[in-house]
Amino acid sequence: MARSYDVEITWLEAVVEALEALGQFNTSITQPYGSGAPFLHVVGHGGTRLAETIRVRRVTEDDSVRGVWSWEEDVAGKGDPVEAAKAIHRVTCPRM
Repeated sequence: MARSYDVEITWLEAVVEALEALGQFNTSITQPYGSGAPFLHVVGHGGTRLAETIRVRRVTEDDSVRGVWSWEEDVAGKGDPVEAAKAIHRVTCPRM
């Protein structure tokens, strides 16, 4: 039986909503064919050179979810989609 990723997709959708409130992003949620784990691709206003892919992992202690950067570190916010969106904003739309 295929694993359901409803919780992960719901969390990613909440992050997208929070990113939309911040503006300046192109986002897409992708779930590989064959019901693989979903992920979020975010492109900042600077174009594809300021892009990031966010995966989701389940925390075994409480079955919550966390965002995970492409470098395997948890996204800030301990699972809070709004805080995760702020962290993604800092990485994909840096102030220079």
